[in-house]
Amino acid sequence: MKKTLLIIIVIGVVFGIFYFFNEKEAIAPVMIDKDLTERVSVENYLRENISKVSPVKAVLGGTWYVVSDTIDLEKNSGTVIYEDGHIQETKNFSYTTNEKGEIVNLTIN
Repeated sequence: MKKTLLIIIVIGVVFGIFYFFNEKEAIAPVMIDKDLTERVSVENYLRENISKVSPVKAVLGGTWYVVSDTIDLEKNSGTVIYEDGHIQETKNFSYTTNEKGEIVNLTIN
C-alpha cells in the first residue's frame, strides 16, 4: 500500500514539473486599431456631450442619453438615437478629429 502511494506521488510530481516548466505559447502583443480608437472616441464624445450638441432641448426635466449610434469612419459621420425618458430623437451627425484621433468638433444636423 505504501509503495503504491509513493508511486502515485512520484508520478504526480513528475507530471507537475512537466506541466509548470513546459514552454508556454507566447501571447502576441495587442495592437491598437486606429479605427477602433476613433469609433470609441466618437461614442464617448456623444455620450458625454449629447445634451450640449443636441439641437432639441430635453423636456419635463429629462436628461438626454444615447441609446445607440452608427458611425461611418470613412465619411466622419453617423446617426445617433437618443432620448430623455419622454421623447426620442434620431439625428445625423458629422465630426472632425485631430491627429491623435480626438474629437475636435461634432455637429448634429
